[in-house]
Amino acid sequence: MKLTRREFLLKGTAMFATLSLGGFLFTETGKSIFAGGVSDDVEEPVLVVVQLSGGNDGINTLIPYGQGVYYDARPTLAYQQKDVLALDNQVGLHPSLAGLAALFKSGNMAVIQGVGYPEPDHSHFRSMEIWQTAEPAKISRSGWLARYVESSLRDNTNPLKAVQVGAAGSKAFASEKMSFPVVQSLESYHVIDPKTAMMDKNRITKAFLDMYGDQNQMEQLRVVAGRGYEAYKSVEAIQSLTAAYVNKVEYPKTNFASDLQLVAKLLAGKSGTRVFNVQIGGFDDHADEKEQHARVLTQVDQGLTAFYKDLEAQGLQDRVAIMMFSEFGRRVKENGSGGTDHGTAAPMFVIGGKVKGGLYGAYPSLSNLDNGDLKYEVDFRSVYSTLVDSWLKGDAATVLGKPYESLKFI
Repeated sequence: MKLTRREFLLKGTAMFATLSLGGFLFTETGKSIFAGGVSDDVEEPVLVVVQLSGGNDGINTLIPYGQGVYYDARPTLAYQQKDVLALDNQVGLHPSLAGLAALFKSGNMAVIQGVGYPEPDHSHFRSMEIWQTAEPAKISRSGWLARYVESSLRDNTNPLKAVQVGAAGSKAFASEKMSFPVVQSLESYHVIDPKTAMMDKNRITKAFLDMYGDQNQMEQLRVVAGRGYEAYKSVEAIQSLTAAYVNKVEYPKTNFASDLQLVAKLLAGKSGTRVFNVQIGGFDDHADEKEQHARVLTQVDQGLTAFYKDLEAQGLQDRVAIMMFSEFGRRVKENGSGGTDHGTAAPMFVIGGKVKGGLYGAYPSLSNLDNGDLKYEVDFRSVYSTLVDSWLKGDAATVLGKPYESLKFI
């Protein structure tokens, strides 16, 4: 492929700039992954992080139907006891979460109640940043998942060891040392034609230097060129990942379900990925919450139920743990628009074949509030710590800066 100097500047520079900023990174996969010593041992645990963006109403997700104050605070949004999917005689799941209720009853889902952090922030941006960096007290330039990979998987040469599926930009993967690929679909992962000859890494670097002539940028250009070369090498290899996947489960026709199915395809194709991140939005319910919340929770429930059934069909359910969170919950009292405003503590969910199902922590009081907000009972970093130490077999103290309580759900 011959590019004029102008074409290289316009096309090549834009592509490499995107790669260097954490955008779409096409990385080498297939058999070549394992040549560098990466094991495809089925015992290697996998974490799938599911982000509910917008501030999920935890009170109407894990419903305290045994407390009268719940009905007093939510005259139009409260669900009657007969409609709640009871987990015990005090709390139950939203009526749209029948699949998750079944996973709870089978012992494959842990519900951690009242999760939050000190001095909570009601800003979507800042609170999500806190969850993604695990740093409530300061601004951090690194994400907690990136720190896990950097510390515990530093000898793992698999370029797909951690993958963002669907939307890009999670600060959980922010790193000054590594880049993490973003895959929207295996079909759209074919940007560069693998059958077209392309410059090797050294020629890419030289081309940049010839055009810019700045020797001080040599190392930066070498890194960017290396990522571009990885992009070229990966396109043909990644096509082999779907060969081992046999679709035995019908997924719903939603973007969220498609993202989860892509995770199943990559795992079935032995991508060697240890961490995935998937997200779904639509939880910022300031008005008309009842219908909207039910609709989005249905997507979550159907997508996760199909995904878990797929993992079982592929024999992967014991290798995978799914952690689901949102940046904050909602306030106890409904507002005047049939919705709820930004709050604080909310439940987290962990699903998997090796998960010790049940209720963990205590449900926050609905009457002893902090300026209308729930007081958190469990620090979210305890959940992270448990997953890093007990599930991923990493070093949680390095990832989080200090040890946190183990919750024993793994």
